Amino acid sequence: MSPINELNRRRQPVVRPPEPQPAEKTPAQAKPVAPNRVLRDESLFETPGAKPRLELNPQRALAESPATPPKGGRLDIEAISNMTDPVARNEAITQGYFQLSNDMAGLLGKENANWATFGVWASKQAGVSIRQEDLPKVFMDQLKNSNAWASGLTAGALSVLNPVAPLLVEGLKVPIRDALNRVSDAIADGNKKLFQDIAPEFQRFTETFKGDTKYDAAKVEKYLAAFPPGKENLKAAFSDYAKAMFESDPNKKAELMLAANNRVGVHEQSLIQGEVDRALNAPLKETFRPIAEGIVDGFGNALPFPGNLAYKGAEATGLVDKAIDSVVDALAGQFRQFATEHMMKIGLPNGSLSLGDDITPGRQGSFPEHLRTIESGDLNRLLGQYDKTPNTLRGSSANDWSKFDQRMNYIVDLFRSRQSDPSLFNAP
Repeated sequence: MSPINELNRRRQPVVRPPEPQPAEKTPAQAKPVAPNRVLRDESLFETPGAKPRLELNPQRALAESPATPPKGGRLDIEAISNMTDPVARNEAITQGYFQLSNDMAGLLGKENANWATFGVWASKQAGVSIRQEDLPKVFMDQLKNSNAWASGLTAGALSVLNPVAPLLVEGLKVPIRDALNRVSDAIADGNKKLFQDIAPEFQRFTETFKGDTKYDAAKVEKYLAAFPPGKENLKAAFSDYAKAMFESDPNKKAELMLAANNRVGVHEQSLIQGEVDRALNAPLKETFRPIAEGIVDGFGNALPFPGNLAYKGAEATGLVDKAIDSVVDALAGQFRQFATEHMMKIGLPNGSLSLGDDITPGRQGSFPEHLRTIESGDLNRLLGQYDKTPNTLRGSSANDWSKFDQRMNYIVDLFRSRQSDPSLFNAP
């Protein structure tokens, strides 16, 4: 058998016959559906013989989702966080942020969006990825039609294995479904983690200060003392929100709100760094590296003498592992940059913004009236830590969303440019 035929034999997926469908049960006979993914009738992928895409059952999602509490009712954050269906949980989280945003607006007004207001739209966008409605077609098209990936992979240590580069790139397309499922899972976990950690603090704030008619320093100090260690940025943020409640100067109030939103943003992005890494790095490294190893090993062992001996020598010295690491790292880097530029966005009421492009000006220009210049020394110092191009939206784009500093550079400009957009308070 030739080396190429041997490789093709190794890479053929196992096609399993469809399982027989049980007879339909009456409601009394039916058992509870396990909170797991179920098969979709039509796959969004075109790889022949591949495992059918897994997706959540929308009917079960609706059944599991707790009803939105009556207007003015208390949000059950724990119940939402404990939901097992990621799609239903994401919908409940998005609606939860909407309620918290409006509860905060009851104390702070709607002239300035609070962090939960932005959270509505970020969570709604996360739902698109959790349901895998944005990644498959774009990513598969890129893998099928673009030579950028292959050219990136044939550099560096891969030059040692140039003969297998085309086979390696082709072989890496096969497990794309598993990688995308990992992306979806990581985003769902991050969505839950943020809500579980941050939403209770917004609820505690609104419940503590509801009905107050003036700033009470002693009450604020007692409230802030309840923040646990590790939530210093949240503590500082809600200190600013408390001051903003009774600030009559619109410029000072807008700056306090922006400072608070940014501090929550710092806490938020620090908290989910692991989930971001999982979404943008681990899927390729964990899913594709074994495939790469199998392809290279099959090719090397199938080489005629003395090529197979040379391969075994390279394997023994670790050269093969280094070459494969270079391939997978290059692919992961290409994926992160491609995902940031072409896949990742945030949908807002007046249109979507790509995270890989500079933020476009809003209705009031680059920045709203009360945030065109920043007078607060505290806010200037905060912005100075994260805004790489101060007082302009140029340079706000991210190249690699897995990098904390690039995310924060984008987020501080997003918050500042859109803080006074009233449409953010629309229902999602």
